[in-house]
Amino acid sequence: MQTDWPILILTLQGDEARRQPLLDQLAAMGLSWRLIYGVDGRQGLPNDCLPLIDREAARGRMKRPMTDAEFACALSHRRICEIILDEGLAGALVLEDDAILTPDFADFLQAGFHRTETLALLYHYSGRALPWQRRKAGRWLMHRPTRRASGCTAYTLSRHAARDILRATTPVACVSDWPVDLYETKAWLVTPQIVRHPPPGEGPSHLDKDRAAAERQTVREKKNPARFLKARYYRGLIRRRLARPVDG
Repeated sequence: MQTDWPILILTLQGDEARRQPLLDQLAAMGLSWRLIYGVDGRQGLPNDCLPLIDREAARGRMKRPMTDAEFACALSHRRICEIILDEGLAGALVLEDDAILTPDFADFLQAGFHRTETLALLYHYSGRALPWQRRKAGRWLMHRPTRRASGCTAYTLSRHAARDILRATTPVACVSDWPVDLYETKAWLVTPQIVRHPPPGEGPSHLDKDRAAAERQTVREKKNPARFLKARYYRGLIRRRLARPVDG
């Protein structure tokens, strides 16, 4: 079975064993894929990546230093956006190489629900949404997130959304999940989730160790009182108060 939006698997050179279980699952479902080799930041960022990042802006936004591994991950997902735009694709389904597919994955694709006008997260955590801002997609529900939902293990991305994300990551100053406001972007959270991720501590992670070290060095800055004067902040606050968890 083929899809008109290609399945792009984000992986690193030398990670054959890490990605093989996912490839086996896709093959068993009759799905084709394309490997996209991302930026490897485990030994520091390559010199040609340095003009594409802004460490000071990242520190201001994240309230802590971003690690090279985090920059590499964000640059890798940014490359997906470039591929969609450069090759004139309508969109793509993106999987990180440690994604675990549920048995419903192929049915979701066959029904065409992955072809969204913006961005749809097939895996997510910390997701919250307003109960009335959702739509049915077969036996799934698509929720509008009211806040940042974490996780970029599996998502579908339209050409329009790829353009927005590429603009927001030039230069890179945020982790890969997510550089844009998911609510304003009109993104969707899919439930039940059709992709899983290994629990923390299970399976290899290229980010956790460096991220934990950076967070231990974090110095939280005081909130800027001026933000409380902004109407947009109040609207966001109301959405967050009314939102309900949607993660499984």
